[in-house]
Amino acid sequence: MNIIEFKLGNITYHFTVSKQQEALLSLTDEVTIDLATWQGFSEALDASILKAIPEALTPPSTQEIKHAQTIAHELNLLLPEDYTKRVIVCRQFIQQHLIAHQRLLTMFNNIKGKLLK
Repeated sequence: MNIIEFKLGNITYHFTVSKQQEALLSLTDEVTIDLATWQGFSEALDASILKAIPEALTPPSTQEIKHAQTIAHELNLLLPEDYTKRVIVCRQFIQQHLIAHQRLLTMFNNIKGKLLK
């Protein structure tokens, strides 16, 4: 049975070729295929790499980064150094200041509502 295995950084990819694929391989000429031309390969590779990163080290989502930036701006706070690189840093910042930010929004909405009357 044919096994495809390659290592990329700290990740080892392993794939076992099916019997049908093995039969088809016996009919082929030697060919070099550029994986960059395979639609979806890059996205699948990105997903597998992100899945292999421990959660504490994964990058935060765009939405989480924007939320942290909004809180920092509206509460006049400095953002932590690695908030765009480590999800745990970003989430801790958001959780630490979420209640104060919600209070500010509530106060703003109350004042805005009174001014519009």
